[in-house]
Amino acid sequence: MRIKTTVLCLPVTNLEKTLAFYKAVFGMKDARIEEGMIALELPNLSLFLMEKEAYEAYSKKANRNALMPGSFAPAILSCALEAKEEVDEALVKAEAHGGESVGPGAMDSTSGGYIGYITDPDGHLWELVHPHGQ
Repeated sequence: MRIKTTVLCLPVTNLEKTLAFYKAVFGMKDARIEEGMIALELPNLSLFLMEKEAYEAYSKKANRNALMPGSFAPAILSCALEAKEEVDEALVKAEAHGGESVGPGAMDSTSGGYIGYITDPDGHLWELVHPHGQ
């Protein structure tokens, strides 16, 4: 089997608020809402942020009930950033745009990288990493 592309679908409760967050924090200026979702093209991953009805319809195709976001984090989205300052900047922007910063950025004693955590307006958890030595 050869995978051509990978897509991750996540449910959101308010597309407008989610769109504003991802534009401000991740600089995705071209993102827009289409057919009940926001499609974000990341390196080697397409991220579909889907409103409740669209997400439920999608999950029913696989005979699964949709779990909507809340106080749980069923996945951690981790991405490497080019500079330590970008991690710190995202932590501040997250707070200003409806998300949360999960404490200040810090050096990770295991990997040696600089890591910060944020959540988007729906509680989806992002790990932002500036790898050691880069």
